[in-house]
Amino acid sequence: MSKPVRLIERYRVMQRISHWAFAAAFFVLLFSGLALFVPAVSVWTASTAGRLTHRIAAVVLMLSPVFYLITDRKGLAQLARDSVTYDKDDLAWFKHFIPYVFGRAKNLPPQGRINAGEKLHHAVIILGFLVISITGLMLWFWETLPAAARLTTLLVHDVSMVVLAVLTVGHLFFVFVYGAFAAMWSGLVTDVYARVEHPKWLAQMEAEGKVITPKV
Repeated sequence: MSKPVRLIERYRVMQRISHWAFAAAFFVLLFSGLALFVPAVSVWTASTAGRLTHRIAAVVLMLSPVFYLITDRKGLAQLARDSVTYDKDDLAWFKHFIPYVFGRAKNLPPQGRINAGEKLHHAVIILGFLVISITGLMLWFWETLPAAARLTTLLVHDVSMVVLAVLTVGHLFFVFVYGAFAAMWSGLVTDVYARVEHPKWLAQMEAEGKVITPKV
């Protein structure tokens, strides 16, 4: 008889809400911004409604981390700590990155709750978020900027969004290759998944009695 599948909470409720709010706002900003380069919809982008939509999404994007901080400070602190803490296994993980891209997760160096690739991804996302937020606020007051500053700010803002867009494509690729969508929706992962991807974290959760065996 096979062992029952056990579950572990990987994403807290407020982390998931903040994540989805951030993601929704980001895609609105991305597509409304890209519309500037698409003649068919550029008229709407330049309209009052288009500019208002872009600004509302910008506010949601910038406030989503603040919302997370207010509603779940412990969870945000844990995520930040997990995302910046590297050890020798994390560094060794990068040697397996190419096979991992093609769905080969066996024989990876043991990882904690956030693997090395996710840590690097988080670092770039945070940096990009800061850059687009600062430059976006500057562009909000476009008319007050000197001409040279306008062009530089716009260029930095657009390049940062392109970088984040590329990272998002990569993120979605890994989400579907490794079936991670359900985890961000429910907050739970199976012990089978955790044993392959995050064995250090699984061992910690087992030691703390935080592995759930669903009732049949």
